[in-house]
Amino acid sequence: MKSGGEAEINLLWSGGWDSTFRLLYLVFVEKKCVQPFYIVDTERASTLNELKAMHIVREEVAKKNPQLADLIKPTIIISVHDIKPDPDITAKFNRLREKFPLGSQYEWLSRFVKQWMIQYLEICVHKSDHLSRHIPNFELCIELSENVPNTLVNMLSRYENNDLKIRQLYENDDISIFFLFSFPILKLSKNDMKRIATEKGFLDILEKTWFCHKPWRNRPCGICGPCELTIKEGFGYRVPKISRLRHKIWMIIKYLSKTAKKDSQLLRRKKIQV
Repeated sequence: MKSGGEAEINLLWSGGWDSTFRLLYLVFVEKKCVQPFYIVDTERASTLNELKAMHIVREEVAKKNPQLADLIKPTIIISVHDIKPDPDITAKFNRLREKFPLGSQYEWLSRFVKQWMIQYLEICVHKSDHLSRHIPNFELCIELSENVPNTLVNMLSRYENNDLKIRQLYENDDISIFFLFSFPILKLSKNDMKRIATEKGFLDILEKTWFCHKPWRNRPCGICGPCELTIKEGFGYRVPKISRLRHKIWMIIKYLSKTAKKDSQLLRRKKIQV
């Protein structure tokens, strides 16, 4: 089956909700050929779960439409350790990180696209429903890491064009490390994606994706950053009951720990004043 577009789409696919939504939208709606890339990060305990989720997604697409399944090319898998050093990119990233608390993955992703000479690798980061509701005048937020959910979009929004790609910049601009990326779902929230997937008929496949970074007994742990965001954004039904209980206990422990730390600091101040 021929794709609807002339060029294939390079997509960073993790088996998670966001990148799988993009893959399914490209295949079911735009009828475009997709070249998925998956980078193995040995520090993440969820690698096998993510690979399994991607396999399941492929099987489910084939069940719905074998011809469309042919639009998903075999995933190119690379180890993060095989990405060559690039002092220039690392220096630019470190300068940016002094201003913005960016996730470390963007440093090696930038090295990866340059080394492989990939034109516009799609990175699927999205607007956060949870943060948009709680932060006044906050329009664009993304999940960069467990603790930093918003900074990249604010930074990049000044440089993006109408295709959600970074405009051509001077080579010495630090922000140029993002030039070979595209951010196709930047303005969508998870609920937007769920609505669209329902309308287009692939929500059942999207629900088979993986999101937890620290699997517990081969199920979502309930306490890692992605699990916490999944619950906060209204998708807690995807977290098993036992893991939701772990989440509640973990939140209590965090609260007590934070309170104890504040009390300890207050006592130290009083002693100093005395």
